[in-house]
Amino acid sequence: MSNQAELDRQLKKVSMQYRKLNASQQEYAIKEIGRIRLEIVDLLTEYSGSDGKIKRQRLNKLLRELDTLEKLVRTTGMNAFEKIFDDTASTTSGAIKTAFMDSVGTAAISGVAFDKINKNVVRYIVNRIGDDGLVLSDRVWRFAGDQRDELSKVIRTGIITGQSVSEISANVRKVHENDAWKIRRLVVTEGNTAHRVAASYIGQQSRVVKAMRVHRGKANRPDHRCTQLELEDRYGMGAGLYKPDDPEIYMMHINCTGYLTYELYDKYK
Repeated sequence: MSNQAELDRQLKKVSMQYRKLNASQQEYAIKEIGRIRLEIVDLLTEYSGSDGKIKRQRLNKLLRELDTLEKLVRTTGMNAFEKIFDDTASTTSGAIKTAFMDSVGTAAISGVAFDKINKNVVRYIVNRIGDDGLVLSDRVWRFAGDQRDELSKVIRTGIITGQSVSEISANVRKVHENDAWKIRRLVVTEGNTAHRVAASYIGQQSRVVKAMRVHRGKANRPDHRCTQLELEDRYGMGAGLYKPDDPEIYMMHINCTGYLTYELYDKYK
């Protein structure tokens, strides 16, 4: 088996392993942000009377307390995402380093500053401006604000209609469960972007890498940008081959699970 074929085999395995890691990262983010629900339940219990209900007179004060919890969602969310990106960068770079050593040898990683790359990946993802003009913190803040609005709605309705704290708490739980897909989408989108950026940054520094090869995501849809990029010959190097610093291969579309491999210079193949 040629160096190129062995590297392709190993890098495909690296990306398939990252998909599994990303699935666990989704659960981690949902769990971290979901912990705040328990604080809301405690707050509802604190405001309830001996009959297990909350008086209307206490409604406005209770809703104001949600402001503090909204800020907690922002902080918890950002901390969770930054950990996810850091883990993604270090896991990806470590796996690629091993793949290079096994297939090409030390020449592939000579001069590659892996630790610096990991930090730069996190910095890039946190500060990346999307097509909507938003950075990650904007998206987390918008999520927190939207969730607060929904929580205010179910709590207000529950108190006004005389629901018990247990009934209101059940509706609070539904809000969090209904919001889980938003967290998953963020983790899939930004986590996979971090995975691709790490690969690209390494490719920029490795002397053996001629280009990055785009592989479409698991959805395998012709209208997805990753599929289109896999088929496009942008630089005259062949379909799906791109310069390692081409930013379009970093984030190809929302929820993209497409991945990148390396095209080696002929003398290293």
